[in-house]
Amino acid sequence: MSYLISKKIGEKLIQKIINASDPYSGSLIIFTGRVRKDRVRGKYVREIEYEAYKDMAEKEIRKIEEEAKKKFKVKKVFIKHRTGKVKVGEIAFFVGVLSAHRKEGFSAIQFIVDNFKRKVPVWKKEVLSNGSTRWKEEKNV
Repeated sequence: MSYLISKKIGEKLIQKIINASDPYSGSLIIFTGRVRKDRVRGKYVREIEYEAYKDMAEKEIRKIEEEAKKKFKVKKVFIKHRTGKVKVGEIAFFVGVLSAHRKEGFSAIQFIVDNFKRKVPVWKKEVLSNGSTRWKEEKNV
């Protein structure tokens, strides 16, 4: 299973995760990270181009997933991150967690998102409304 995908994260994938079942899980928590129309140097973000060191990123994401399952005793974790061009409003990052109760599901989501941002080699280049670009350095975890 690949965590990094070039296709849109859309209804089909989300519905598959919503339909995932586990008789011991009463909670499904979903987080989606979308591309925002941020204002940068008087221009607006039009899209973000995501690049990744794929082999290393896949290994790191797998570690984060396994650690979240163990630490929070969640049943299933779904993680997808887009690569390539992602337009404003589209989903770039998706995390879903099936757990017995909501508390551990919310905690697992926070843990996964924070650790992804810290540890996974994924970079983003903002493409602005005038066509100029800039590499975005993530500071706010």
